[in-house]
Amino acid sequence: MKTSIFTPSADDSFDEPVINEEQRCFITTVSRSQAFQLERNGQFPTRIKLNANSNVWKLREVLEWIRTRPVVKLKDVEVCNDTN
Repeated sequence: MKTSIFTPSADDSFDEPVINEEQRCFITTVSRSQAFQLERNGQFPTRIKLNANSNVWKLREVLEWIRTRPVVKLKDVEVCNDTN
């Protein structure tokens, strides 16, 4: 039973790793504006706002998002080493 709005629920996990904007960008290779647009469309993990200038993402959710991306298979391409 919650006694206050400040009492965490049993579902809250405080030891789950999070990543900041720079780390998110490095891991996903998605730009900041593209990530926010995807988030608005429900196609990217929701950020957690720490304060007015800082967002983080749950690492587990970002890695799960990456795993669900389609894999593009490249065809065998003949390499052209023409140096005329």
